[in-house]
Amino acid sequence: MLAGMTSAHTDPLSSSSQPDPAWLGEQIRQLRKLRKLSLQQLSAATGRSIGFLSQLERGKSQPSVSDLNKLASALAVPYSVFFSQAPQHERGLVVRQAHRPVLHYAEGVSDALLSPGFGGELQLMLSRFAAGASSGAQTLTHGGEQGGMVLCGELELWVDEQRHHLQAGDSFSFNSSRPHRYRNPGTIETQVMWAYTVSD
Repeated sequence: MLAGMTSAHTDPLSSSSQPDPAWLGEQIRQLRKLRKLSLQQLSAATGRSIGFLSQLERGKSQPSVSDLNKLASALAVPYSVFFSQAPQHERGLVVRQAHRPVLHYAEGVSDALLSPGFGGELQLMLSRFAAGASSGAQTLTHGGEQGGMVLCGELELWVDEQRHHLQAGDSFSFNSSRPHRYRNPGTIETQVMWAYTVSD
C-alpha cells in the first residue's frame, strides 16, 4: 500500500555480511524507482556522488556499512533489506517467512514484502494496521493498479471519497490513479494481503 514513510528502522548487521554487489545494486535501483527518486536526489540525500551511486546500482562498486545506513535512511527501508539471506537458487523466486523485509511507517502501519525483491511490475505485501491506524489524512494517487483481501480485522477504504467498510474475507481492487486512503476503524489489528503493480 506504500503510504508516505518518514523514517527507517535500522537493524545493525556486521560488515562481514556484505551482500553480492550485483544483487545489491539491483535492490537499490528498484527501491529508488519505487520511491520515484532520481540519482541526483539520492545523491543529495546520501552525500555520495551520482557516479558512485550509478556504479553501485550496476554492481561495479562496493558500499561501506556507513553507505548502506545512509541509503536505508534515504530510501526509508530497514538496513536488513540490503542483506539477502535466501540461498542463491531461491533469490528472485522465493521469500521465506523469517526473511521478509518489513517497511515501517509513521502512522502505525507496516508492510512485509512478500515478493522476492523490489523488481518486477507486480508486488505483493502483507499490511498490518494497528487499531486506529491509517494511511494518513491526504489521499494517495500513483500509477498502476492495486487490490487486496482483508485477512483479519476491518478496513475502511475510501476511493474517490466513497467509503467502503470491509470485513475479514472481503476483497477489492481499483486503479491507483483514483484518490484513495485507508483506515483501521476497529480496536484490534487489521491485516491485509495486498497486490499492486509498479509503473515508472
